[in-house]
Amino acid sequence: MSVLRVGLVGSGPAIAAMRARLRRSPDEIDIADVATVGEFDVACDEWDNRERSHLLITSDPAPDASYLGVACSRQANLFHVGSTDSSIVDYVGAVIDEMARSGATRVQVRVPIERSWLRYVRAGGGELKLIRKLKRFDASDYDYTSADIRDEGIYDGAVVIRHEEDEITARIRVQGYLDPLDGRFHWAGIAFGDQVRALKDAKASSVEVLADGGEPAQARLTEITPWGTVRITGTGTPPYPLEDAELLVRR
Repeated sequence: MSVLRVGLVGSGPAIAAMRARLRRSPDEIDIADVATVGEFDVACDEWDNRERSHLLITSDPAPDASYLGVACSRQANLFHVGSTDSSIVDYVGAVIDEMARSGATRVQVRVPIERSWLRYVRAGGGELKLIRKLKRFDASDYDYTSADIRDEGIYDGAVVIRHEEDEITARIRVQGYLDPLDGRFHWAGIAFGDQVRALKDAKASSVEVLADGGEPAQARLTEITPWGTVRITGTGTPPYPLEDAELLVRR
Protein backbone atom coordinates (compact mmCIF):
# COMPACT_ATOMS: atom_id res chain seq x y z
CA MET A 1 0.00 0.00 0.00
CA SER A 2 1.86 3.08 -1.23
CA VAL A 3 -0.60 5.81 -0.19
CA LEU A 4 -2.74 5.45 2.91
CA ARG A 5 -6.26 6.81 2.32
CA VAL A 6 -7.74 8.29 5.50
CA GLY A 7 -11.34 9.42 5.70
CA LEU A 8 -12.50 12.07 8.21
CA VAL A 9 -16.09 11.62 9.38
CA GLY A 10 -17.78 14.62 10.96
CA SER A 11 -16.69 18.19 11.54
CA GLY A 12 -15.68 20.57 14.28
CA PRO A 13 -12.43 21.40 16.07
CA ALA A 14 -11.37 17.77 16.71
CA ILE A 15 -11.57 16.82 13.04
CA ALA A 16 -9.83 20.06 12.02
CA ALA A 17 -7.00 19.32 14.47
CA MET A 18 -6.74 15.77 13.13
CA ARG A 19 -6.59 17.02 9.56
CA ALA A 20 -3.76 19.40 10.45
CA ARG A 21 -1.87 16.59 12.22
CA LEU A 22 -2.15 14.27 9.20
CA ARG A 23 -0.96 17.02 6.87
CA ARG A 24 2.20 17.33 8.98
CA SER A 25 2.96 13.64 8.60
CA PRO A 26 6.08 12.82 6.56
CA ASP A 27 4.29 9.77 5.16
CA GLU A 28 2.09 9.59 2.08
CA ILE A 29 -1.45 10.06 3.36
CA ASP A 30 -4.45 10.99 1.23
CA ILE A 31 -7.09 12.80 3.33
CA ALA A 32 -10.76 12.98 2.34
CA ASP A 33 -14.03 14.05 3.97
CA VAL A 34 -16.44 11.12 4.35
CA ALA A 35 -20.16 11.44 5.11
CA THR A 36 -20.69 8.37 7.31
CA VAL A 37 -18.71 5.50 8.80
CA GLY A 38 -20.48 2.86 6.69
CA GLU A 39 -19.27 -0.74 6.38
CA PHE A 40 -15.73 -2.14 6.45
CA ASP A 41 -14.86 -4.62 3.68
CA VAL A 42 -12.66 -7.24 5.38
CA ALA A 43 -11.75 -8.83 2.03
CA CYS A 44 -9.72 -5.80 0.92
CA ASP A 45 -9.46 -3.73 4.14
CA GLU A 46 -11.34 -0.74 2.74
CA TRP A 47 -14.43 1.20 3.80
CA ASP A 48 -17.39 1.31 1.43
CA ASN A 49 -17.32 5.06 0.78
CA ARG A 50 -16.63 6.63 -2.61
CA GLU A 51 -12.96 7.15 -1.78
CA ARG A 52 -12.54 3.52 -0.61
CA SER A 53 -10.75 4.81 2.49
CA HIS A 54 -8.39 2.42 4.23
CA LEU A 55 -8.98 4.00 7.63
CA LEU A 56 -11.59 6.29 9.15
CA ILE A 57 -11.38 8.86 11.94
CA THR A 58 -14.68 10.02 13.39
CA SER A 59 -15.65 12.78 15.79
CA ASP A 60 -18.29 10.47 17.29
CA PRO A 61 -17.47 9.37 20.85
CA ALA A 62 -16.07 5.88 21.21
CA PRO A 63 -18.20 3.10 22.75
CA ASP A 64 -17.83 2.66 26.50
CA ALA A 65 -15.81 -0.56 26.11
CA SER A 66 -12.97 1.00 24.13
CA TYR A 67 -9.22 1.33 24.50
CA LEU A 68 -8.22 4.81 25.73
CA GLY A 69 -11.46 6.13 24.25
CA VAL A 70 -10.00 6.00 20.75
CA ALA A 71 -10.34 2.42 19.40
CA CYS A 72 -12.18 -0.89 19.84
CA SER A 73 -10.79 -4.35 19.18
CA ARG A 74 -14.10 -5.31 17.58
CA GLN A 75 -13.61 -2.83 14.74
CA ALA A 76 -10.46 -2.50 12.65
CA ASN A 77 -9.37 0.73 10.96
CA LEU A 78 -11.67 3.05 12.91
CA PHE A 79 -10.54 5.68 15.43
CA HIS A 80 -12.45 8.19 17.54
CA VAL A 81 -11.29 11.73 18.29
CA GLY A 82 -14.05 13.51 20.17
CA SER A 83 -11.68 16.05 21.67
CA THR A 84 -9.13 18.60 20.47
CA ASP A 85 -6.78 17.48 23.24
CA SER A 86 -3.37 17.44 21.58
CA SER A 87 -2.42 14.12 23.21
CA ILE A 88 -5.42 12.37 21.60
CA VAL A 89 -4.76 13.91 18.19
CA ASP A 90 -1.05 13.10 18.34
CA TYR A 91 -1.74 9.56 19.58
CA VAL A 92 -4.08 8.72 16.71
CA GLY A 93 -1.63 10.40 14.35
CA ALA A 94 1.13 8.11 15.65
CA VAL A 95 -1.04 5.03 15.04
CA ILE A 96 -1.61 6.15 11.46
CA ASP A 97 2.06 7.00 10.90
CA GLU A 98 2.98 3.48 12.02
CA MET A 99 0.41 2.00 9.67
CA ALA A 100 1.69 4.03 6.72
CA ARG A 101 5.32 3.13 7.38
CA SER A 102 4.66 -0.57 7.86
CA GLY A 103 2.62 -0.88 4.65
CA ALA A 104 -0.19 -2.52 6.62
CA THR A 105 -3.79 -2.34 5.45
CA ARG A 106 -5.38 -3.25 8.78
CA VAL A 107 -4.77 -1.99 12.31
CA GLN A 108 -6.63 -3.28 15.34
CA VAL A 109 -6.05 -2.88 19.06
CA ARG A 110 -5.09 -6.23 20.60
CA VAL A 111 -7.81 -7.85 22.70
CA PRO A 112 -5.69 -8.50 25.84
CA ILE A 113 -4.46 -4.89 25.79
CA GLU A 114 -8.02 -3.61 25.62
CA ARG A 115 -9.22 -6.00 28.32
CA SER A 116 -6.40 -5.00 30.66
CA TRP A 117 -7.26 -1.34 30.18
CA LEU A 118 -10.97 -1.91 30.78
CA ARG A 119 -10.26 -3.85 33.99
CA TYR A 120 -8.19 -0.90 35.19
CA VAL A 121 -10.97 1.58 34.35
CA ARG A 122 -13.65 -0.53 36.04
CA ALA A 123 -11.51 -0.75 39.15
CA GLY A 124 -11.63 3.02 39.42
CA GLY A 125 -8.49 3.96 37.49
CA GLY A 126 -7.95 7.70 37.15
CA GLU A 127 -7.11 10.10 34.35
CA LEU A 128 -3.37 10.20 35.04
CA LYS A 129 -2.69 6.79 33.48
CA LEU A 130 -4.85 7.69 30.47
CA ILE A 131 -2.76 10.80 29.90
CA ARG A 132 0.49 8.84 30.20
CA LYS A 133 -0.67 6.19 27.72
CA LEU A 134 -1.87 8.76 25.20
CA LYS A 135 1.48 10.52 25.37
CA ARG A 136 3.46 7.30 24.90
CA PHE A 137 2.16 5.48 21.86
CA ASP A 138 3.20 1.82 21.90
CA ALA A 139 2.93 0.08 18.51
CA SER A 140 2.85 -3.33 20.24
CA ASP A 141 -0.62 -2.49 21.57
CA TYR A 142 -1.91 -3.01 18.02
CA ASP A 143 -1.87 -5.71 15.37
CA TYR A 144 -0.76 -4.40 11.97
CA THR A 145 -1.49 -6.75 9.06
CA SER A 146 -1.82 -6.57 5.28
CA ALA A 147 -4.56 -7.91 3.04
CA ASP A 148 -1.99 -8.56 0.31
CA ILE A 149 0.09 -10.98 2.37
CA ARG A 150 -2.39 -12.27 4.93
CA ASP A 151 -2.80 -15.62 3.16
CA GLU A 152 0.83 -16.06 2.09
CA GLY A 153 2.91 -18.60 3.99
CA ILE A 154 -0.05 -19.70 6.10
CA TYR A 155 -0.37 -23.22 7.49
CA ASP A 156 -4.02 -24.23 7.86
CA GLY A 157 -4.57 -27.81 8.94
CA ALA A 158 -5.13 -30.39 11.66
CA VAL A 159 -2.66 -30.85 14.51
CA VAL A 160 -2.41 -32.68 17.80
CA ILE A 161 -2.14 -30.44 20.85
CA ARG A 162 -0.75 -31.94 24.06
CA HIS A 163 -0.98 -30.51 27.54
CA GLU A 164 0.17 -32.69 30.44
CA GLU A 165 -2.01 -35.82 30.17
CA ASP A 166 -4.47 -34.30 27.70
CA GLU A 167 -4.16 -34.77 23.94
CA ILE A 168 -6.64 -33.30 21.49
CA THR A 169 -6.95 -32.82 17.75
CA ALA A 170 -7.64 -29.31 16.51
CA ARG A 171 -7.35 -27.15 13.44
CA ILE A 172 -4.83 -24.30 13.49
CA ARG A 173 -4.27 -21.42 11.11
CA VAL A 174 -0.85 -19.88 11.70
CA GLN A 175 1.84 -17.86 9.97
CA GLY A 176 5.48 -17.24 10.85
CA TYR A 177 8.53 -15.17 10.07
CA LEU A 178 12.25 -15.10 10.82
CA ASP A 179 12.99 -12.21 13.17
CA PRO A 180 16.26 -10.52 12.11
CA LEU A 181 16.75 -9.15 15.63
CA ASP A 182 16.93 -12.44 17.53
CA GLY A 183 17.55 -14.80 14.59
CA ARG A 184 14.65 -17.03 15.57
CA PHE A 185 11.50 -18.13 13.78
CA HIS A 186 8.28 -16.81 15.34
CA TRP A 187 4.87 -18.17 14.44
CA ALA A 188 1.38 -17.31 15.64
CA GLY A 189 -2.26 -17.67 14.73
CA ILE A 190 -5.52 -19.22 15.79
CA ALA A 191 -6.56 -22.65 17.10
CA PHE A 192 -10.16 -23.69 16.49
CA GLY A 193 -12.60 -26.00 18.26
CA ASP A 194 -14.38 -26.58 21.55
CA GLN A 195 -11.62 -28.85 22.86
CA VAL A 196 -8.86 -26.29 22.55
CA ARG A 197 -11.17 -23.67 24.04
CA ALA A 198 -11.77 -26.05 26.97
CA LEU A 199 -8.00 -26.43 27.41
CA LYS A 200 -7.59 -22.67 27.65
CA ASP A 201 -10.59 -22.37 29.97
CA ALA A 202 -8.79 -24.88 32.20
CA LYS A 203 -5.83 -22.46 32.35
CA ALA A 204 -3.61 -24.43 29.98
CA SER A 205 -0.77 -22.31 28.65
CA SER A 206 2.34 -24.21 27.55
CA VAL A 207 1.53 -26.96 25.04
CA GLU A 208 3.14 -29.20 22.43
CA VAL A 209 1.85 -29.08 18.86
CA LEU A 210 2.35 -31.86 16.30
CA ALA A 211 1.36 -31.71 12.65
CA ASP A 212 1.27 -34.80 10.44
CA GLY A 213 4.83 -36.08 10.06
CA GLY A 214 6.34 -33.19 11.98
CA GLU A 215 8.32 -32.90 15.17
CA PRO A 216 6.67 -31.63 18.38
CA ALA A 217 6.83 -27.85 18.64
CA GLN A 218 6.58 -25.87 21.85
CA ALA A 219 3.77 -23.31 21.86
CA ARG A 220 1.59 -21.21 24.13
CA LEU A 221 -2.17 -20.71 24.23
CA THR A 222 -2.26 -17.02 25.01
CA GLU A 223 -5.87 -15.83 24.93
CA ILE A 224 -9.44 -16.56 23.90
CA THR A 225 -10.52 -14.28 21.07
CA PRO A 226 -13.92 -12.51 20.93
CA TRP A 227 -14.99 -15.19 18.42
CA GLY A 228 -14.28 -18.11 20.77
CA THR A 229 -11.10 -19.29 19.06
CA VAL A 230 -7.76 -19.43 20.89
CA ARG A 231 -4.64 -17.49 19.94
CA ILE A 232 -1.55 -19.72 19.75
CA THR A 233 2.09 -18.59 19.49
CA GLY A 234 5.47 -20.27 19.24
CA THR A 235 9.17 -19.48 18.86
CA GLY A 236 11.61 -21.85 17.16
CA THR A 237 10.89 -24.76 14.85
CA PRO A 238 7.18 -24.69 13.92
CA PRO A 239 5.03 -27.85 13.80
CA TYR A 240 4.54 -27.51 10.04
CA PRO A 241 7.11 -27.74 7.22
CA LEU A 242 8.68 -24.50 6.05
CA GLU A 243 8.49 -23.75 2.33
CA ASP A 244 11.97 -22.21 2.28
CA ALA A 245 14.32 -25.14 2.88
CA GLU A 246 17.26 -22.78 3.39
CA LEU A 247 15.59 -20.96 6.28
CA LEU A 248 17.72 -21.49 9.38
CA VAL A 249 15.75 -21.97 12.55
CA ARG A 250 17.59 -21.70 15.82
CA ARG A 251 15.99 -23.65 18.65
